[in-house]
Amino acid sequence: MNLLFYDDSPVFGGHEVMALAGLEAVLASSRDSVLFLTSEANGKLLSRLQELAQRHPHLKIETVAWHSTKLEAARNLLQPSRHHRLAERFRQLAPDLVVAIQGNIEHSSLALHAARRAGIRCLSYIPVPHTNREMGAKLGTVRDLFCGHLFQLPDAFITITDEMARKLRQRGATCAVKIVYNGIDVERFHPGDQTEARKLLGLPAGKILLGVVGRIEFRQKQQHKLVEAVASDPGLAAACHLVFAGDGPDSGILHELLEKHNILGTILTWCDPAPLYRSLDALVIPSRYEGLPLVMLEALATGTSVFGSDRDGMKDLLPADRRFNPDQHSSIASSLSAWLRDGRPAPPEQLVMHIRKTMSSEAFGEAFQRAITQAAAGDFKLH
Repeated sequence: MNLLFYDDSPVFGGHEVMALAGLEAVLASSRDSVLFLTSEANGKLLSRLQELAQRHPHLKIETVAWHSTKLEAARNLLQPSRHHRLAERFRQLAPDLVVAIQGNIEHSSLALHAARRAGIRCLSYIPVPHTNREMGAKLGTVRDLFCGHLFQLPDAFITITDEMARKLRQRGATCAVKIVYNGIDVERFHPGDQTEARKLLGLPAGKILLGVVGRIEFRQKQQHKLVEAVASDPGLAAACHLVFAGDGPDSGILHELLEKHNILGTILTWCDPAPLYRSLDALVIPSRYEGLPLVMLEALATGTSVFGSDRDGMKDLLPADRRFNPDQHSSIASSLSAWLRDGRPAPPEQLVMHIRKTMSSEAFGEAFQRAITQAAAGDFKLH
């Protein structure tokens, strides 16, 4: 089996983390040749690949001089010579399968065109098949006009939740779709002493801690919606202390919002997430879209309550009373207030055990490796 992985995104994100974990499972299962083509613009991904190659010498790495852009779908249609050149390289390498690592359908879409032109089987590993308009992207509606055909190019998709599989079908995918849930280190993320965790991180002991973990960027993550929700409810404002773990372009505005609304809060630019989850009473995910958030799985595996948008992976996993409309801060406030009135119940034990059993790192690696092997053999009956 000769595999070629392709990722020309200039940004290293959560999807790359999972792709590398899946790649390591593939490498550990066989001594067959694996080549990874990556953009020289993504230094962090290249560094991680080099670390993998030290453990698995049959992994070879090759860089390309280009990277995906925000107008990648239009660019590929208007500059067909780009995928002609990549198709020729694919023919030279002659893999059994091209695996395109796609954060969304535009990322690494050059590989979809090139594989089709070269007559080589292609699989897309994609967590977020949303439209650009749904994601609030600039010129989103126009960009979506150029993206529709991309869902017809792969021979199969791997995605991460049932909701994402439905979105792929809605956007025109007719090929096989395999669901491989993200996986987490359940040995690292486990219940523990809340008081000790708060002391370690310097967080207040006498307050209800509500946390948001992730890049501080309002367009997607919407941390400001939680501030507005707590500010709108005097009971929440008096009882809660907000914790934001991360950094990003809207960090300064978040500071200003907390001061404006006189809401107690802490912004941690970086911390070990394992004790952070143990310190929280609840993790809140007010995002306008997500795939299957690792932070949700990690917090639930810790036994920490999670509230999230009634969308995507949160919709697939969280009970109805732990979901809200992220566009309405009153909906967020209502969910949190009801939880407080009910005595802050823990997440359902059945859900916690489901995460720990079926969404562990080991379960993910086995499922990903199995799906790749089937696809490389031409077995596209993956759904």
